[in-house]
Amino acid sequence: MRKKEKINKFINVIGLLLILGSALFSFYFIYNKYHDKKETEKIIDKLFIEEEVVPTPEVEVTETPKFETPKQEIHLTNNYLGYIELSNYGIKRLITTGTDKTTLDKNLVGTLSTSANLDDEVGNVIMAGHSTSNVFQKLHYMRIGDQIKIVTHKNTYFYKITEKHTINDTDMSYFHKVEDKKILTLITCKNNGNQRLIVIAELLRG
Repeated sequence: MRKKEKINKFINVIGLLLILGSALFSFYFIYNKYHDKKETEKIIDKLFIEEEVVPTPEVEVTETPKFETPKQEIHLTNNYLGYIELSNYGIKRLITTGTDKTTLDKNLVGTLSTSANLDDEVGNVIMAGHSTSNVFQKLHYMRIGDQIKIVTHKNTYFYKITEKHTINDTDMSYFHKVEDKKILTLITCKNNGNQRLIVIAELLRG
């Protein structure tokens, strides 16, 4: 009986250790996600500040002089081109250049080498990000007609999702140049990395 009791105690201890380890891992994951979100918001607040519009008092004058208010210049730092916001999901991710593993593992969204510039009048802006809960996982649940917001150092753009596709990782047909309109192409992994989810959105003008 004593031997059986010792075995049972050993099993119970192992079970408790496994539960404790699982709880610690969950806490670590939640803390990292929270910390990453706060750090991203801090950078966005620092680099992408919306200008305050100060109302001009009404005065009667015979001739109103015309002045052009200079746009606030915000210098690019740390290679952040802007940020992307997935409407209705509270996801904001900083955008940088490149889609190598080191860049994407920092939970950044990277532009492909074939991508148009974010502020180009026309072109195919192509970005990739990991399919994690705080980056592009929500793309799997977004629908045709949902909006995506892009903020750069110069402007704010709103896109409407028009297409969603599942492709093989060797399919490059959606990464082509566009010369007659401006579109946004977002890429993330699907089916354990064996396939890619492609989300295409068109710029909303005016």
